[in-house]
Amino acid sequence: MSENFLPTSLLALLEGSLPVSHLHQAIRLSSVGQNGWPYAAQLSVGEIIALSSRQLRFAIWPGSTTTANLIRDGKMTLALVDDGAVIEIQALAQKREETITELALTVFDAAVQQVVIHRAPYATVTRGVTFTLKDEAAAIARWREQIAQLKALPDI
Repeated sequence: MSENFLPTSLLALLEGSLPVSHLHQAIRLSSVGQNGWPYAAQLSVGEIIALSSRQLRFAIWPGSTTTANLIRDGKMTLALVDDGAVIEIQALAQKREETITELALTVFDAAVQQVVIHRAPYATVTRGVTFTLKDEAAAIARWREQIAQLKALPDI
């Protein structure tokens, strides 16, 4: 199934409340590398918010390969497990001038182009890539600050 907007379940997941059920779920962010091949990075629910069903905002490390790829090309795909399926969100990212938090994270707004839901009639996807936080309290505090700052940025 394919749409050009985020399903309701993803809007709820990415609205910034850091649901305990998804604190350890990785969101794969693929960008286009200089060599033309996909380049993978990981986000958490603490690093991305949905502003609407067609608009995302996220913050990533300023010196990362992903940041360079998105500045150069803008094409990205997010992949995560939700509602028993693998969901891919294809979007065009645009770097904002602002940075956030004391880490000077680079902020991007991304316009959703297509959402592809991979669901099989014979199986339910229960989880994708997950991680364990080494200092959960510190990570959640940083994510709350980051989400608050992402939400406070004006629309462009």
